[in-house]
Amino acid sequence: MTDSRHIPDSDDVLLQHYRQHSTGEPPASLDAFILATAHREAPAPPPSFWQRWLQACQRPRWQMAFATVAGLALMIGVVMRSPVPQPEISTATFSALHEEAARPAPPPMSAPAPVARLAVAPKAESAQVMGSMADESSARLSKRAPVALPSLEEGLREIMRLREAGQARAADEKLLALHARFPGEHLPARLEALQKR
Repeated sequence: MTDSRHIPDSDDVLLQHYRQHSTGEPPASLDAFILATAHREAPAPPPSFWQRWLQACQRPRWQMAFATVAGLALMIGVVMRSPVPQPEISTATFSALHEEAARPAPPPMSAPAPVARLAVAPKAESAQVMGSMADESSARLSKRAPVALPSLEEGLREIMRLREAGQARAADEKLLALHARFPGEHLPARLEALQKR
C-alpha cells in the first residue's frame, strides 16, 4: 500500500528554499560601510627612504647639520684642488730651443774668441740634446708599434707558396699556427677552395 502522494525529499525542500531567498543582494550602503571600515583599519604604508630624507631635511636642527657637512665638504674640495706650483717653461722658450735645434750650425771659424766659443757651445749642446731626444722618442714609438699579423687569406696563400716551393714542413708549421689563430675555421677546406681559384 503505497500512497499516491509524492513526499518531497529533504534536499529538494532545502534547495527550493535557497532559490527563493537567494535573489536579493545586500544594499549598496552596506558595501560602502564595509569598504570604509576596511580602508580605515588597513595599516598605512611606511614612508620611503626619500620621504623620510625629505622630512628630516625640513626639521631645523637637521638643516643646520646638513649645511655644516656640505660646507666642510666644499672647503676640503677647494683646499685639495689648490694648484701645486710647477716650474714654468714658457712655450716661447721651448719653441726658441726647437728652432735653434732645427737650424744648421754655422761653419766654425778658424780661431774663435773665447767668449764666442762659450756662446756657440750651449747652442750646439742644446741641438745635440734635442736631436738625441727626438731619436729616443722615435725609437720608443717604433718599439711599441704592434706587429701586424697576416690575415687568414694571406696566411693560406703563404702556405700554398711554401708547398709549391717544396717546403712542406714549413707549410705545415704555418698551418698549425693558423689553426691556433683561427680555431673556428675549417682551414683545409678553405685551402682547397683557394687552390681551385
